[in-house]
Amino acid sequence: MKDRRILFVGYGTVAQALTPVLFAQYPDLDPHNVSVITADERGAGVARSFGIGFCVTPLTKDNLYATLDGRLGRDDILLNLSVEVATVSLIDWCQQHDVLYLDTCVEPWAGGYDAGRHPIAHTTNYWLRHEALSRRGKGKPTCVIAHGANPGLVSHFIKLALCELAIREGLAPDAAPSALARTLGVKAVQIAERDSQTDGMPLRAGEFANTWSVDGLMAEARQHAELSWGTHESRLPPGAAYIDDAPTSGVMLDAAGVRTQVKSWVPSVGDQRAWLITHHEAHSIGDFLATYSPDGAMAYRPTVYYAYRPAPKTCESLARWGNDGLRPPALKTVMVDSLVSGADELGVLLIREQGAYWFGSVLSLAEARQIALHNSATTMQVVGGIVGALAWMLSHPTAGVVEAEDMDASCVMHAARPFLGQLFGLETRWSAGGRPDLQIQDFWESE
Repeated sequence: MKDRRILFVGYGTVAQALTPVLFAQYPDLDPHNVSVITADERGAGVARSFGIGFCVTPLTKDNLYATLDGRLGRDDILLNLSVEVATVSLIDWCQQHDVLYLDTCVEPWAGGYDAGRHPIAHTTNYWLRHEALSRRGKGKPTCVIAHGANPGLVSHFIKLALCELAIREGLAPDAAPSALARTLGVKAVQIAERDSQTDGMPLRAGEFANTWSVDGLMAEARQHAELSWGTHESRLPPGAAYIDDAPTSGVMLDAAGVRTQVKSWVPSVGDQRAWLITHHEAHSIGDFLATYSPDGAMAYRPTVYYAYRPAPKTCESLARWGNDGLRPPALKTVMVDSLVSGADELGVLLIREQGAYWFGSVLSLAEARQIALHNSATTMQVVGGIVGALAWMLSHPTAGVVEAEDMDASCVMHAARPFLGQLFGLETRWSAGGRPDLQIQDFWESE
């Protein structure tokens, strides 16, 4: 890293959390080679405490090239940790300038999720993902998309979980993950998360509080809920539709994520109610685990979606926001330094007729703060995903556009492991109390 330049685009909670870890991981990194372009003054004190250049210039379609040109060159790194800056525009710029690229979420320009301004299919994560993947091509600079904790690490958790299940059941663990999932009878996969972190303070009137980003969560929760559709499902829920009118596509519900709740399970409490939040990994994992017959027809794919139970204060925020017609909150609070206790429990839940298998990370707030400054348990898990992706990217600098499923889990997890607290798998007889065929409707939670 000694002579590489690194540019942060966006400097919110995750970028600030990454900064001390980045300098600890790469002691030869010169602070004068690290800089920030961001839309506002948030994080300026953190950046300057590390000697990082800080520039407030909101990126737009019109100024992106003029603002970025000259800041980075061949083999330098752009870390996109922003919102409302289009991923594909940054990828195009990086590929033209031989710059390596990494983000944690595929983003559109501001207004890109507004179905009143765009065809509704073009507001989906499904469409955004395919737009980014259309830039694929080996030999081009590596551009890692959607690689934080989730999306990102959870796709590697899937690979590890399937190997562990295979060993438990006497199967060859080195078979393709898609073949293992099909043989093991995995019908559904939840990315099952529970955040129990708290600042011990009541939610104020008009406040929306979260442990990573208020704007980011609100954008996700406002979108129509999306999931990867399993081949075992017998019928679409009322009002749902294939995103591109094909049974091999993702499915979009007619309700926003903030109004869609599902039954889920995590080790600490067992049953929990969670929000079905639109996320990139639902589609990437669904595609990764799909198998096809010789004639090209899809033979198997599980249903995949993100089931998120955020911090208690955030749960209350989501409920109030939903009841208030999704109007902008008067006050947005990102809880990091104010947190006093709790943990983030993030894993993948592989659901079969005979039960389920959860595999993931449980990281406490106290552990996260021992690892690095400016972190909560949530941001530290995301930082672990970024560190793992950086390690892989530096070893594979000409892989083109890739996502977690394309990457070597052993390389990524070796680098990410120190940031994840307890990492383990656990079997359960849980099946959401539904029928053995595990239809998506069995997991709906009534309001």
